[in-house]
Amino acid sequence: MTQDSPVSGEFEAFYERFRDPVLRAVFVASGDREAAEDATAEAFVRACARWRRVGKHPAPVAWVVHTAMNLLRSGGRRRRLEAKQPVAPVPPQELQESFDPDLLALVRGLPLRQRQVLALRVLLDLSTEQTADALGIAPGTVTAHLHRALESLRTHVPSDTQEVES
Repeated sequence: MTQDSPVSGEFEAFYERFRDPVLRAVFVASGDREAAEDATAEAFVRACARWRRVGKHPAPVAWVVHTAMNLLRSGGRRRRLEAKQPVAPVPPQELQESFDPDLLALVRGLPLRQRQVLALRVLLDLSTEQTADALGIAPGTVTAHLHRALESLRTHVPSDTQEVES
C-alpha cells in the first residue's frame, strides 16, 4: 500500500476517527494504561497491514477492538509470568480528564468481563453482536454482563432523580 493510495487514505480516516475511542474503551476494559496503549497501537498496525480485508469487514472498529483484546489476553499472561508485584495502573492525563474519577474508580472495581462489555457497548457504541464478536463470547453473555455492570454502578452512583427534600 503506497502512501498516496486510496486505501491508505481510507485507513488514515478510520484511524483518526477511532484511535481515541478505541484506546479509551480498551483502557476502561483492561484498567492498564500501558497495556491498552500497546494493544491498541498493535491492533491498528495489524488493521493497516490488512486494510483491504479489514476495511470490508461489517464492523472494522469491532475487528480492531477484538484484536486489541486478544493482544491484551496474550500480553497479560506474559506480564503476569514476568512480574512479581502488580503495579496499580495510572491512566494518562488525557484519559483521566475524559472520565469522572469517581466513576472510573467504580468501573475499575467491576469484574474484567463487565468492564470490557461496558467499554465496548457504552463507550464505542458497538452492538451486542459486535461486542460478542470482539470478546469471543455469546450475545446473551454480553447482555448479562452489561446488565450486571449497570446494576452494580447504579447501586454506587447517587441518583439525580431523587427528590430534594424541602
